Amino acid sequence: MDTAELRQRIDDLEAEPDPMRRRLVALGALTARLAKEGIEPILVGGCALEVYTDGGYSTGDVDLALPHTPEVDAAFAELGFAKSGRFWVRMELGLIFEAPAPAGLPGETAPRTELSVDGLRVVVLGVEDLLLDRLRAWVQWKSDEDGRWARRLVALHGSKMDWSYLRDRVEDAAEADALASLEGETR
Repeated sequence: MDTAELRQRIDDLEAEPDPMRRRLVALGALTARLAKEGIEPILVGGCALEVYTDGGYSTGDVDLALPHTPEVDAAFAELGFAKSGRFWVRMELGLIFEAPAPAGLPGETAPRTELSVDGLRVVVLGVEDLLLDRLRAWVQWKSDEDGRWARRLVALHGSKMDWSYLRDRVEDAAEADALASLEGETR
C-alpha cells in the first residue's frame, strides 16, 4: 500500500465510531508507512493496557516506542498528522500519538504481540513487559491503581505468561515479592 492509500485509510476513520479501533487502524497505517524505512513502532503504555484488558482500561492517547528521526517525522506528516510538542495529532479524528514515548520503556527489545487490524499490522509491547511496567509503578511509586491493573493483567493472561522471564527481570526484593504474590494468584 502506498502512502496516499495509507493516508486515505486514516482519513476514512472519521466514520469509525470505536475510538480504540480508530487508534489501532491509524497505528497500522503508520507501521506500514515506516516499514520501508525499517522502523517499527511499538504500542506501549495505556493504549497497550487497553488492548490487553479488552477495553477495561481506557486512554485517550497512543504512546509509541519509536526513535526520533526525520523519517518518523516525515511519515507522520505524510499521513496528515500535525506536530504539537512531543505529540503528533489529527484532532478531527481524536488521534493523539506520543512519539517517541519517554526513553527507558521496558520491552523495547523483548518479545512482542502482533495484531492484524483491518489487514494492517500493529505491534504491541509484550504482556510480560507491560506487567513489569505496572508492577514497578505499583511497588516503587506506591500506585494502587497500577497494582490493580497488574492484577487485572494476571487475571486475564497469567496462565500464558512467562513467569521465568518475569522473575529474571525484577529489579529488587520488593518487586520480587509483589511478583510472587501475583504469580500466586494464578494458582
